[in-house]
Amino acid sequence: MKKIITFFCSVLLLSSLTSCQQKAMKLLLGGSGWNKIVIIDKKTKQIEWEHPLEKGWECNSVAATPDGNILFSYARGAKVITREHKEVWDIPAPDNGEMQTARVLPDGNYLLAWCGHPAVIMEVSPKGDILSRTEYETGILNTHSQFRQVNKNKRGNYLIPLFATSDIREVTPQGELVNTTITEGTPFSTFALSNGNYWVACGDGHSLMEMNLDSGEIVRRYGENDIKNARLFFVAQLLPSYGDGLYVCNWQGHDKSAIEANSPQLLELDGMGRMVWSINNNETFGMISSISIIE
Repeated sequence: MKKIITFFCSVLLLSSLTSCQQKAMKLLLGGSGWNKIVIIDKKTKQIEWEHPLEKGWECNSVAATPDGNILFSYARGAKVITREHKEVWDIPAPDNGEMQTARVLPDGNYLLAWCGHPAVIMEVSPKGDILSRTEYETGILNTHSQFRQVNKNKRGNYLIPLFATSDIREVTPQGELVNTTITEGTPFSTFALSNGNYWVACGDGHSLMEMNLDSGEIVRRYGENDIKNARLFFVAQLLPSYGDGLYVCNWQGHDKSAIEANSPQLLELDGMGRMVWSINNNETFGMISSISIIE
């Protein structure tokens, strides 16, 4: 009898895990230079939904919100739209700024950030109410050379990956610099691991690294030719996948030889750094620099 119960419990657990995985098989994708944002079925790699972007709308952040809407940045601002393409709200960047960050925080609010003088980081409610505003002067004259995806750490501070200086700066909500970590290339994004380290996407460094941001220690690194059947170009957003895996947005807008290289625009690595899934279809997909899982 115990064996029968154990068997059925195992079946139910497997069914539950499979169900959870199926719910996460939709991916929201966008990218600088691509004229749309899309939702795809991960298994079939078919586009199931798309929203057009106007010319000049540089989109480097997309996020599926808990209530089923779509949050994205488009350089001139950030907005939330419904799946029916209706605008919920739009927060513009100033004329001399570039809105590059739009993400959902663990508490359900949104994090927006624009490059400028000063750069501005805001926490916003799902209704579009501005809850906090942080100003920080990066010292980088060229606005476009400042940052793309700002993040927030468990200490409540902001992690700003800066292109021109190849570093990640930790800044308090009051705009005070508390730590600087030297990386390589043009760091695009970060995400935290359970061990306290961070994955760092190094942009035109053609690499990604697991780092301890407090000590600067590099725990592991994948360079341009370290992943079998893939060549890394501009490494944009990184996102956790199942287990210890991660998605890598392999943006290919800075290298004219990228198409001839026949390297994936988006890939998924397992915990050992092996590619287990990818998109490599320039006819259907544009340049991908941002990704979000739709639960």
